[in-house]
Amino acid sequence: MNYYGMANGLPLDDPNSGFDKEHPFKDRDPRFYHDIVFDGFKYVNAAMGATDEYLRYCSLYTGGVMRATANASRTGYFIQKLVPHTANKYDGAYNWSGNLHTYLPYMRLADIYLMYAEACAAVGGAAGKATNFGKTAEGAINTLRNRVGAGHVSASYTGDNRKFIDEVRRERAVELSFEGFRFNDLQRWLLLTEYPYNVKTSQEFDRVENEDFYKSNDPKDARIANFTEKQIVKRLLGVKHYWFPLLESDVYLYVEFPQNPGW
Repeated sequence: MNYYGMANGLPLDDPNSGFDKEHPFKDRDPRFYHDIVFDGFKYVNAAMGATDEYLRYCSLYTGGVMRATANASRTGYFIQKLVPHTANKYDGAYNWSGNLHTYLPYMRLADIYLMYAEACAAVGGAAGKATNFGKTAEGAINTLRNRVGAGHVSASYTGDNRKFIDEVRRERAVELSFEGFRFNDLQRWLLLTEYPYNVKTSQEFDRVENEDFYKSNDPKDARIANFTEKQIVKRLLGVKHYWFPLLESDVYLYVEFPQNPGW
């Protein structure tokens, strides 16, 4: 969740981002609201029995009914990017009458812009560009942000090649989230084994607002307390995971064709 920055285009940990731990859902990158279900979100729109009414608004705060490790959220969030939240037994978006269609393209234009930005940035920084295309690496990233209404890459990042590459990587994490790119990206960047890329965390917090607040207010405006992060998973990956193992039947053919390192 931390890769989804602020609406002004800055990452959460930038001192000028405006991120507030008492209002962690406020003024975020528009893709956060498109992709993520957070505490207080109205999850069910249809009529439901009185005994189930407690499920209408997400209770994703620490200790909430939707934070059970076994069958709910370990992190404090759900996703709705590829399947709408209305695909539940009450709203029935997955029924025939719901006419639900989910499209999974083989390649998205956004991914092409991101690959272009990464390649150009590797040799020329934010101002790097191809000889036969008008956009710079920075321009390619800002094209994606224009589409969603997020702020452009800040000048404090475009002037430093290392910081700009980090912004390119963050942009891939956000734009292509939950689409199956992340492992290969981290593998390509040799970051699979590096902190913080090898850990997953939950976000723990207490509600301040009462339940009636969420019935008449946008949940992104809710105030919370005691916001902290807790590590829940550490991937025990090693150097060998930068390669894939070759078939044993292949590597036994010739002495000169060994198995990949570590396998």
